[in-house]
Amino acid sequence: MKKTLIAALIITLSGCAAGGKKTEADIYQEAVTAVSSGTGRAQVDLVTVDIPSHGAIADLAVIGLGGGANATYLRELLTQLKTTSNQAVLIQGSSASLNYAVISNAVKDMNLSGVNIIYSGKSAKQAQIAQAIKESGASYYFIDKQK
Repeated sequence: MKKTLIAALIITLSGCAAGGKKTEADIYQEAVTAVSSGTGRAQVDLVTVDIPSHGAIADLAVIGLGGGANATYLRELLTQLKTTSNQAVLIQGSSASLNYAVISNAVKDMNLSGVNIIYSGKSAKQAQIAQAIKESGASYYFIDKQK
């Protein structure tokens, strides 16, 4: 009985963890399709950026620093992207608050007209992220990581 209960618990928990999330390939393809539809370009090359989460306490420290090195890196990438023909970036991360801190500080006071920014994450903070990106003049697309 005990083994059956443990097996049922493991199956249930693994099902909860695995279900409901899109694969990286699904997200990438959805991003390419969104930018292609929005720009009319048949060929879209995306630069991808992952905002790493290092746990709640470490993320709070980075948020307190306005996104820290991640925001600086993203800002430099967006500056370079603005000068190229490949003007699309897919930004992903698992911590909505950290993502917002990094993205909002990276795009702050930038003119990113002509750049396509696709954010893929949880819908929490999505409205604030959208506002920060749109204020920069960039085109914004959102892809929810949940199916």
